Amino acid sequence: MTDGVVASNDEIRRYLAEALSECGGDPPLRARLLGEIAVNDATIRVERIRDAEASALEALAAARLAGADVEAFALYVLGWARALRGRPIDDVCARFLADSNTASSVAGSPERVAGQRHVWRGEIQQARAILVRLLALADERGEAYSYVLQRLHVCQLELRIGDWDAAARLLDEWAQSSERVMWSMYERCRALLAAGRGLPHEAEQWAAEALAGAQTAGNQWDRLEALRARGTAALLTHEPAQATKSLRPVWEHTRREGVDEPGVFPPAPDLVEALVELGEVDEAMAVTARLRDLAAAQEHPWGLATAARCGAVAGLAAGSYNEDAAATLAQAAADYGALGLRFDRARTLLSLGRGQRRLKKWGAARDSLEQAAAAFEQLGSPGWAQEARAELARVGARRPQPAGELTPAEQRVVELAADGLANKEIARNLYVSVRTVEVHLKHAYAKLGIRSRTQLARRLSERV
Repeated sequence: MTDGVVASNDEIRRYLAEALSECGGDPPLRARLLGEIAVNDATIRVERIRDAEASALEALAAARLAGADVEAFALYVLGWARALRGRPIDDVCARFLADSNTASSVAGSPERVAGQRHVWRGEIQQARAILVRLLALADERGEAYSYVLQRLHVCQLELRIGDWDAAARLLDEWAQSSERVMWSMYERCRALLAAGRGLPHEAEQWAAEALAGAQTAGNQWDRLEALRARGTAALLTHEPAQATKSLRPVWEHTRREGVDEPGVFPPAPDLVEALVELGEVDEAMAVTARLRDLAAAQEHPWGLATAARCGAVAGLAAGSYNEDAAATLAQAAADYGALGLRFDRARTLLSLGRGQRRLKKWGAARDSLEQAAAAFEQLGSPGWAQEARAELARVGARRPQPAGELTPAEQRVVELAADGLANKEIARNLYVSVRTVEVHLKHAYAKLGIRSRTQLARRLSERV
């Protein structure tokens, strides 16, 4: 601590622990301290979620001797811990409404958590009903801090479904408001918005700002979301290694700390896509398996659709056309559409079309990619629409090639090879497998009557 100011969340956590050890037999103080520790661990540090739930339960037991206000706070904390573990909190909300006085702020209500839990699960209508009602209540009561948080949650809802314009309006209004919070919530929402629109450089700038602020404040929640935005943007720029570098820590952190709600920090689909591109199929399948288990146990709408999507992406990368995987991806896209998750639907159609193109299912690829491009354009995601159109251009019109003439795909591969790129680098640049590059080179060498990259460079120069 410097000049009476706490320098980091580590200090906050230490002071809370010291205060708890020294509070003696004061039930109200003990209950409050247990709750403060639990909510700090769950929502700021995002760690030891099972311990946070245990502390919240202990606080709730102590609150019986401490009064309604402390009990309300303990229920709020318990709601966070249980929701992050992927468990229902309807009973917690019901008890809060029945037993707590109405003086509790909107920010301190487990209903606020319940609204976000619906967002995480892909239950959009239920989420919007709760979040909009609580936003109006905070405004009616004049609770400035609660109002800021509720606007944040509504913005997160719009980001999750892909309504970029609505999210941007909320963020623009937030930027002009005098009501701000100390954490990097605004910056990480901007990063997620830019990633969704397909503006990777803008996403990186906002993510870097959010990460810097998160490190200063010790706020893991902002850090995890900023990393997720950075990882999504890296996929769009065909950098699966960079995407994995950002997304893997998010996945590993949630697994290690007991965050069993798969939709709160949802890196799985992008992480699986990046791992498949890197040839790390075993790890991709391990991520998929855990997601599938969690989603099945929780009857999680978003999780079930996403587990199917992840498994199918890995299946289509196996090297031979997998009708079941293609059908599963198509169904996942339909399931996302039914849930109102339009960005997830468009991304799934893009994955489906890309897989079909790589495996030379030209007609099916064209249909899927045209749907993806149209969906991205409707969302206002120009970067992703351009990516879908680029994939569509690689499908071509299926005109037969004259004997001995390189196909467009072969031409792209040999040009990069002549520039000195290794097969793995060519695969990453063209978003194809290394095996596909090898096949194209083999065919091109035969057509050109050559046997080496040195001869290739010379022959291409002669053809100019």
